[in-house]
Amino acid sequence: MKHDDAKVRQIRAAAKTLFLRHGFAKVSTAALAKEAGVSKETLYTRYPSKEAILADVLEHLITTTEEPQRTAPVMASRTDLEHALRVFADRLLAGLMDREYVELTRIVIAETPRLPHVGETFRHAVPERALAGARELLAAARDAELIEDMDLDSAALLLVSPLVIHVVFHVLLVAPSAGEPPKAMDVAAHVALFLRTITFKEDAS
Repeated sequence: MKHDDAKVRQIRAAAKTLFLRHGFAKVSTAALAKEAGVSKETLYTRYPSKEAILADVLEHLITTTEEPQRTAPVMASRTDLEHALRVFADRLLAGLMDREYVELTRIVIAETPRLPHVGETFRHAVPERALAGARELLAAARDAELIEDMDLDSAALLLVSPLVIHVVFHVLLVAPSAGEPPKAMDVAAHVALFLRTITFKEDAS
């Protein structure tokens, strides 16, 4: 998919508007095409299905909260790893707590019992992407011989899961209340606790 394609941007914006206004099930591809100002043929050349559009909308909301990182973080010390994990966690949490993202997530949860493939599409687009990012950071630290070898999948889950749980408890399951910001999470404390589960090389400082 061409994420810099003007038509993709039009479809994505139209989909976000319509999904938030009407829910996923009630929005047809014809309505999406009309709102986006494109033909149905154009829509299907960019996206294979309505579910794929929803996944792209969700993923885009997450990625646009992040500042682009042009180079891989340096992994020469424990401090470097801690900083990289904090940046990762802060950016992920900001995306997960985005108001529109939360509302679209509610739509996914509501639609999944009737349309299981919607939940599956969401899982591939967002949670698995977050876990992959955590694995990459930990793999970089391992490859730099900063930390001992470990089960990267389990470690990534240990890092990401508390962030997701925080959003579920303090945002997703809380009714929207004007003027009342969601409860903040102490990301620095979470990362520090996570690092206590990792075995560092003896010469790592």
